[in-house]
Amino acid sequence: MKKLLLFLLFTPFFQLTGQICTIDNTQTAVGLYPDTLPTGYVGQPYDTDITFVMPLDTLGYDFTNFKILSVALPVGLSWQCNNDANGCNYNPQVSQYGCVNISGTPLLAGQYLVDVTVLADLTVVSGYPFVFQIYMEILPSNVSTTNDGFTMIGASGCSPITVEFENNNPGLLSYSWDFGNGNISTSENPAPQVYTAPGDYVVHYEAYDNLDVIQVYTFTGITVNSMTNYGAGFPSYDNADTYWVLRENGTPIYNSSIIGDQNPPVSWTTSILLAPANTYTLHVYEADDSFGEVLLGADDYMGQHTVMLTGCTGCATSGGDSGSSANINYTVTNQTINPSPVVVSEDTVHVYGYPPVPVVSYNTTTNVLTTPDLGYGYQWYFNGSPIGWSTSNEHPVFQSGVYYVVAVNEFGCVSFSDTITAVYCNPNYTPSIQLSANSSLVIINSQVDYSIQWSLNGNEIAGAANDTIVATDPGAYTVTLTDSFGCVYTSNAFNVNLGIADIQDFTFIVFPNPANTSCTIQTAHLGIGLAGNLMDMTGRVIETFKLENGSYVLDLSDMRAGSYLIEISDGTNRKVKHLIKE
Repeated sequence: MKKLLLFLLFTPFFQLTGQICTIDNTQTAVGLYPDTLPTGYVGQPYDTDITFVMPLDTLGYDFTNFKILSVALPVGLSWQCNNDANGCNYNPQVSQYGCVNISGTPLLAGQYLVDVTVLADLTVVSGYPFVFQIYMEILPSNVSTTNDGFTMIGASGCSPITVEFENNNPGLLSYSWDFGNGNISTSENPAPQVYTAPGDYVVHYEAYDNLDVIQVYTFTGITVNSMTNYGAGFPSYDNADTYWVLRENGTPIYNSSIIGDQNPPVSWTTSILLAPANTYTLHVYEADDSFGEVLLGADDYMGQHTVMLTGCTGCATSGGDSGSSANINYTVTNQTINPSPVVVSEDTVHVYGYPPVPVVSYNTTTNVLTTPDLGYGYQWYFNGSPIGWSTSNEHPVFQSGVYYVVAVNEFGCVSFSDTITAVYCNPNYTPSIQLSANSSLVIINSQVDYSIQWSLNGNEIAGAANDTIVATDPGAYTVTLTDSFGCVYTSNAFNVNLGIADIQDFTFIVFPNPANTSCTIQTAHLGIGLAGNLMDMTGRVIETFKLENGSYVLDLSDMRAGSYLIEISDGTNRKVKHLIKE
């Protein structure tokens, strides 16, 4: 039965509180729509609806209820059905439609086979479990952050991360990048950067539209140390009245103030820009018509000096009146001005660390898996798939298999525990046997990954290792299921009172057996009305035939290798034999 129910596929469904899914009523065939979950991205909201159409019956039995028991989703996602108020139970006889909403923010990239557990009720059995696996993919974050200078893709995450950079100002003359991780670049579009250690990394960016370097010279001050032979032959005064003139290519551009009634040294502080391509001269004077001095003639000229861009100390002037001269100091400063960026931007890369690796222990008495609670979020996994409801530091085991737990910190960074194999033999499980309409005995509540052995009156039936068997003899039939972990489950006895072995009216033989391309069915009963059926081990009729003169040749050339049943009947009695097709 379970093999015929595998078409019932419900997809993972994730949840955001308060959201309800929308049914796609255009779908009519039994199944799931869409049948592949959309791709998600770490750190980005995820939201999708899935519609499922339920079957009405199987093997002649009506489905009376489907219950979505759990959907095991990647960390950060959850699910909600549209019939949440009724415990996600659905009666297909009332409506074949249902849906779930999947939502949340995935935290861990990877490829997942999501386990969906459904309980199906039929008119003959209740609580028949099925686990379906649905593929989905969660990719690393593709969120971008941007500023005037540049854009970063994947600028935050759990270490290590690789960040891509895009220049927002293409076509300029020059660029300067400092990525904060010890690497720099002058490329317009630099290579991606890898950040390994947790921390915050400041990225500095500059863009230039010119590369001119400017030298700035400034005349900052002058001191007239002394003056000689001023007065031009006339009586001189003890207190001089000093001033100076700066000429650019012979043209006066600056006249100083007069420092009167004070003999040198005298000083002035200035800030006069000098162009290196021009010629500058200093001209020193002693004023005659000032500060109460009323003399004949003009101011006394103390001479000139050609300005050097490096400045001068103790320099003499020349060309003064009647041998007049001055001794001067002056300073010129130099400043190099580099090109200025037209765009300057900074942004931060955030790299997060991981929680400690969880350590898992298994209590075989209580059947509970435990990891110490260190204040992180937890997600348990079973056989590689997340267990949707199991998000504490403890997990009760109800099924044998391989488990591990993931610890999740506030940044969504995860640490994986080692795997641990937990064995659970269910004390409440007993296989049940049902007699089908074709007189086959069927296990109606078997589960996957069990080896099967049928017995009659306590004795194993050789070769009886399928989930159905044809009862050819009367007696007490039992079936024993053994899982891969060594757990053994034996059914209650099912008594068959009418066995075809009691019928002695006719016999038949099958030869050769095992057979390859054909076999012959022969009986000593030559009467009219003998009919035969070739059946598979579930009792499904493959071919119907009649025995003419007590014999028939079966063509097996198009049949798969395996076990089959041959049934011969005269309308009242029947016999069944086992056929092996090689």
